[in-house]
Amino acid sequence: MKQAIVDAVIAALEQELALRLNANVQSNAGAAFSAAGAEKQRDTTGYEAAHLARGHAMHAIHLRHRIDELKAMEVEDFTGQEIDLGAIAEVEMDGAVDGYMLLNCGGGTEVEVDGKTITVITPESPLGSRLMGNIEAGFIELPSGLEGIILDVY
Repeated sequence: MKQAIVDAVIAALEQELALRLNANVQSNAGAAFSAAGAEKQRDTTGYEAAHLARGHAMHAIHLRHRIDELKAMEVEDFTGQEIDLGAIAEVEMDGAVDGYMLLNCGGGTEVEVDGKTITVITPESPLGSRLMGNIEAGFIELPSGLEGIILDVY
């Protein structure tokens, strides 16, 4: 099941990558069109479109590296171990039980596998930083004051 979750996250990130690449193409086209048709000396539309295209390209490169890291990641079982990258933790907060997978990218991505919804969190997130190093049956408290119980880790 864990590999299916990682594969679903990769698929979601690859969709985002495709959107970024398309946005880059569109921004580059806008930059070329605006530069050719600039009517006034202070028309910065082409410059702004080029700047936007560069931002999309940089984000796409970063995302491609992260996707490659996920593809190379070995899926491990964290049962009885401290939570680290690749672990899935089921946490109860305010009476609701939610599943979270700790990864180095894709924070906020939700995937559904085998009828379970898993939300990707990163170590930099408030919940991710609180989960790191804990084991199941541990209590956590978020900076917001919300408390939770780690029910299961795998």
